[in-house]
Amino acid sequence: MSRRGFLLLALLPWAPARAQQPGFEALMRRFAALPESRATFTEEKAIPELDLPLPSTGLLAWQAPDRLEKRTTSPIEEVLRVEGGRLDYARPDRGIHREFSLEDQPEMRALVEAIRGTLAGDAAALRRHYEVGFAGAAEGAWRMDLVPLSLRVRAAVQRIRLAGRGAQMLEVDTEGNGGVTRMRITPQP
Repeated sequence: MSRRGFLLLALLPWAPARAQQPGFEALMRRFAALPESRATFTEEKAIPELDLPLPSTGLLAWQAPDRLEKRTTSPIEEVLRVEGGRLDYARPDRGIHREFSLEDQPEMRALVEAIRGTLAGDAAALRRHYEVGFAGAAEGAWRMDLVPLSLRVRAAVQRIRLAGRGAQMLEVDTEGNGGVTRMRITPQP
């Protein structure tokens, strides 16, 4: 998306209660109609204790109804795969493989549902975990601000901002614990 498009989007007035508006519901329907998507990503984690952000790159894959995979390819190989209520984590270079229940990890579940709920077009899942603010249109540029409803989750993650165009997620910015993670996404055909 062009800088001009995001500037115009930033100037749109909005409030969290506006997530009920027709543009939000139409966007959720557009996402729900997509059975799968693939993208590449670049991510930078800015942590207060470090002078420079930590960059990474990789692949994202979504498959309806609830499978989400984030495969980091650089600087290390790492795989996060979520399906249903299970999260699998792997670091092949170290022989590490762990499986978690999202029910036992509420902070992780909220992060997963921000992306998975959006890609699934599941407005109810987003509202279950977040106060949802929305600006934009289903076919054009849009921005969604998600503020965790749970105080426990909010202690770790204060806000997640998603942005995109039509049924494509292009940015995910997460603010938490004094740091910011910025993910830029390039959809694949």
